[in-house]
Amino acid sequence: MTPFERELISKLVSHLKLEDVDLEGLSSDTRLFGSGLELDSIDAIEIEVLVKKEWGIEIHQSERNESTFSSLGALAQFIEQHRNRDAKVS
Repeated sequence: MTPFERELISKLVSHLKLEDVDLEGLSSDTRLFGSGLELDSIDAIEIEVLVKKEWGIEIHQSERNESTFSSLGALAQFIEQHRNRDAKVS
């Protein structure tokens, strides 16, 4: 797991209050929904809020799909590729 993936999972665990998650058992391939972390649609909304707050990314409707949310690694890669793309310029 990359340092950024560790940071991301730490923030997800805190934000989603996932007290029962064994951090040592997680990897880049850990699925977010279904098996793996077993998140649900409410958690997906909370992830979008977290991503916007922490990294300045608004997840567009067309990006709410398997390639963005399939695994911890996929979400981390999405964030790294789009970091601050939606930040307001003053």
